[in-house]
Amino acid sequence: MERWEKIVTRTRVSVIAAAGVAAFLVGTSQLAVAQTPAAATSAKQLMGENFGVLQAILYALIKGDYRAVPGQVDVITSHEDQLKKMAGDYTDTQLEQFLAYAANMGGHARDLKSISETLMQHDAKKPTPGYDHLREALAAHYGGMVQMCVSCHNHFRPAAVE
Repeated sequence: MERWEKIVTRTRVSVIAAAGVAAFLVGTSQLAVAQTPAAATSAKQLMGENFGVLQAILYALIKGDYRAVPGQVDVITSHEDQLKKMAGDYTDTQLEQFLAYAANMGGHARDLKSISETLMQHDAKKPTPGYDHLREALAAHYGGMVQMCVSCHNHFRPAAVE
C-alpha cells in the first residue's frame, strides 16, 4: 500500500506543478487567436474561463471527489468548439497547428470525463478507493490538457515573456 501512496503523492505534486506553470503562462501571455480586438477579447475570456475550470478540476483530482469533473469538462469541450471557430487569419500550416492544439485539448478533456465517471461508479460501490491506475490516467489527461494550453500559448504568443 505504501507504494501506491507514493505514486499518488507524486501524481498530485506533478499535477500541482503543471497547474502552477499554466497559471503563470495564462497570467502573463496573450494569444493572437484572431485579428479583430472583439474576437481576441472573446478568445481571451474563453481561455480565462478554461483556466478557472482547470483549477476546479485540479481541486477535484486532489480531493479524489470527481463529481464536478464531468460538468467542468463540458465547459472545456464547449470552449474547444468556440476557439476553433475563432481561428484568425493564419497560413494553412498555422491553422492546422492551432486546430490540432484545440482538438488535442478536447480529446484529453473527453477522456478525463470518461475516466472520472468510471471512478465515481467504482467508488460508489466500494468503501475504499481503488483503481489507482485510472487515477493516474486521470492525472495524465489533466496534464495533457495543461500541456496543450501551454504549447498553444508558446506557439501563438505574439512576444516572448521575460
